[in-house]
Amino acid sequence: MSTELRLSKRLTAIAGMVGTGGQKSGSPRAGADDPDGYCLCDVGTDHAHIPIKLLLDGTIQRAIAMDVIEGPIEKARQNIELYGVGDRTELRLSDGLDAYKEGEADGLVIAGMGGRIMSRILLREPDKTRSFKELILQPQADPDFVRRAVRELGMYPDRETVVFEDGKYYPVMHIVHEPGAAPDWSELGFDREDPSTRRFLHEIEDAFGPFLLAERDRMLRQYLNWRKGVNDRIAGSLSLAGEKNREALSQKREAIARTDRMIRTALDYFDKQK
Repeated sequence: MSTELRLSKRLTAIAGMVGTGGQKSGSPRAGADDPDGYCLCDVGTDHAHIPIKLLLDGTIQRAIAMDVIEGPIEKARQNIELYGVGDRTELRLSDGLDAYKEGEADGLVIAGMGGRIMSRILLREPDKTRSFKELILQPQADPDFVRRAVRELGMYPDRETVVFEDGKYYPVMHIVHEPGAAPDWSELGFDREDPSTRRFLHEIEDAFGPFLLAERDRMLRQYLNWRKGVNDRIAGSLSLAGEKNREALSQKREAIARTDRMIRTALDYFDKQK
């Protein structure tokens, strides 16, 4: 039996947030003093690498690993047997949280799927989602949908990171019930009391992460510079487009211009350090 399991940078970042509750990084992990131990629910578990690694490390004591497809469940079953954690891992075939009952686990991990699907899972049964002490979320795309869903749930990111791996940027979010850090937009002269301004600032925070902005995270700045380059190239290609489908082109140009304004505002916030 092998007892070593190496995770990718992305999965390592996700695993590193499990069990930290609303505490600062480096604090004792949640569940350490709980006689029943910490139980993790992993939705879209795929090969169950995250719960296996955390069980082997002693970070968690029990796991519920769920997936919507039989294939990944079978592969997960093989892996938990290989690593000798079958007695502490329950596998369930489940569409999102459908097969989960409130109170069974302390934390929820959803990773490796699109943000639109993830947001639907989070909002489909909001009370069930809110029943967890912490959520660790890693969307592959459309993180703004996930952050918006978190706001609708009345929950907050208290820690976020950006992982760059295999040429891609991956946001990883730690979500709790208490408010975390948020950018002080008054530094740029914005008034959050104005409804249209508040909507625009929410768009920026949903797109790039309120905690990352507040902390002026180095990897977020790298991502913003990359994203600006992509946006500029798209804007350039649209300027060379013909006159066909004028309405569609106009809508695309408006969207690109708004994204450009969001990126520039975020970069301005980085440059406005006290």
